[in-house]
Amino acid sequence: MAGEFSIAQKCVQQALGTADLSPCMNRDAMSRALLSELLSILATQHSQADLKALLDYQLDNLDEDQFVITRGC
Repeated sequence: MAGEFSIAQKCVQQALGTADLSPCMNRDAMSRALLSELLSILATQHSQADLKALLDYQLDNLDEDQFVITRGC
């Protein structure tokens, strides 16, 4: 597993854990906030068409154990 993926998993689990412990938050809203923030970051480097293709690819492969992450190295 790529180091980036491992760090991302920890960040997401921390954010969802925070939402679970707060009476003013919930997991669904936190998940949507995370997705929105990440899409905003990715949108600075990729076109909408590229983002849609990436999302379609990820959705089509949700049943896979891990997503493939490449660094371009």
